[in-house]
Amino acid sequence: DETALAPILARRADWIRDMQARQARQREADPHGGGLRPREIRLAAIDEHWQVDYRPGAARILRAAPQARTLLVAAEADDTAVGRALRQWLQRRARAVLPDWLAEVSAETGLRYRSVGIRGQRSRWGSCSARGHISLNRNLLFLPPDAVRYLLVHELCHTLHLNHSPAFWQAVARHQPDYRAREACLREAATRLPLWVHAI
Repeated sequence: DETALAPILARRADWIRDMQARQARQREADPHGGGLRPREIRLAAIDEHWQVDYRPGAARILRAAPQARTLLVAAEADDTAVGRALRQWLQRRARAVLPDWLAEVSAETGLRYRSVGIRGQRSRWGSCSARGHISLNRNLLFLPPDAVRYLLVHELCHTLHLNHSPAFWQAVARHQPDYRAREACLREAATRLPLWVHAI
């Protein structure tokens, strides 16, 4: 009965407005949608778009169906378990793609490295050690391909200069003349990652 509902809505109007504002902020911060339980995942770096299907009674928390580009997730799993399973899946996708991509850019630029690892850092897209080990963030998969390529060039240039000196930036500019625009893209992208990519 609508007449009974009106007073309830009136009493809860402030709460409803607060919830709507919170959801709007969450959508703005999480353009990939879905908050902690996404319905789709777009990996721009490798031009993949995955649907996430929450199914009751699933035997495992997450199972990938690559042919259909679908992730089958147990509907009963709590947000923490879903987030952990999605991060593990993202880690596997990144390991399957980023090391080969780094090897290609290394061959193209002539900049050598010793080894590569994939991690889920909160504050860095990548890093390079004095021994030539490059660590890449799995969340690079959410970035446009040209931004990822720039980050790979950036880390490879650290094999020459373990700092951000003028000599380092000259090396970067030789291989990526528009590096300033790419730096801006990385800064912007860091604020727009899906909410589930970091553990709560």
